[in-house]
Amino acid sequence: MTLKQPVGPVVQAGEMAAAVVSAARSDNSSEVVVKDRGSYVRIELDGECLIRRESIERELGRPFRMRELEVNMPSFQGRIETTSEYFRFYATAS
Repeated sequence: MTLKQPVGPVVQAGEMAAAVVSAARSDNSSEVVVKDRGSYVRIELDGECLIRRESIERELGRPFRMRELEVNMPSFQGRIETTSEYFRFYATAS
């Protein structure tokens, strides 16, 4: 699938990446493209990607703070809006 405006996080491989992929799928209505690069996972959506704290908590089965994602997210694509409840990645108008 080719995305017109791919946006989303790049997360170090492991439990956190799996939780973020699941959260992206539950928090967004558009298709989620996952590119496993071995040591990291690139998660892409077209135009906007929302990742909610409560969705990651549900996946991990424990309390979660969004700053934990920052530590495991060496990069991202698009612009980012961060709060204690969600991260939103979005495309700029072209």
